[in-house]
Amino acid sequence: MKTKRAAGVLAVFVTAAMLPLMAASPASADQGSCQYYLHERGYKVGPKIESACRTGSDPANPGSWIQCYWDLTGIGVRSEDAAGACNAA
Repeated sequence: MKTKRAAGVLAVFVTAAMLPLMAASPASADQGSCQYYLHERGYKVGPKIESACRTGSDPANPGSWIQCYWDLTGIGVRSEDAAGACNAA
């Protein structure tokens, strides 16, 4: 009986520990995808690209894609590369 109870308690703790991982926002991954996209195309990823990708991955901002695009093209990223990166974000 104690073994069943211990297993039940363990299952509850494992579930509670996994819940934040399953419900986490994918925003950071999207920002990383944007940066990786540009890195793979030969751009040096620095603070300006990081900022533009962060802007592009903000789901609360309805103009996030266009802001990301303008930020990237404003620092010299080619138009088609900026569009692809912002799509990844």
